[in-house]
Amino acid sequence: MFSDRSTQELEDELDFSIAKGVTVAFVYKEHQVILNLATFSSREQIWVDDEKVVDAKVFALRSEHVLSVGDEQMTLSISLERFMTKMMIRAMVDGEVVYEANATKAIASSNPKSLSWIMVLGFAAAGAAVGYLTASWLV
Repeated sequence: MFSDRSTQELEDELDFSIAKGVTVAFVYKEHQVILNLATFSSREQIWVDDEKVVDAKVFALRSEHVLSVGDEQMTLSISLERFMTKMMIRAMVDGEVVYEANATKAIASSNPKSLSWIMVLGFAAAGAAVGYLTASWLV
């Protein structure tokens, strides 16, 4: 994941790809927390200081995990809307928000709609050309 980077470089990193899903990395009191939400398998994985502490399949739109981070208990809340197009991640310790990320912008910027429409039109044109050539060859 981010294991080849130092703890200081991990602050507030958020990455999204269709293949790997959403990965969020942040540092809380010198402890590295990494969250990965898989796109298609509904798997949530969480690492604290390079040790996997959560590996679960979650089919709900909202989930909550309680983690031990150092000497404290951290509650990590994840809420999704519209199949990973809107996402909010919040970490709380003793009722205080210590990290909050809105992954909606990162997801939208990594998958521009104009590109998908161009791809659809390209496939439609290619299909029409293949269909025309096949029909003219058969007749």
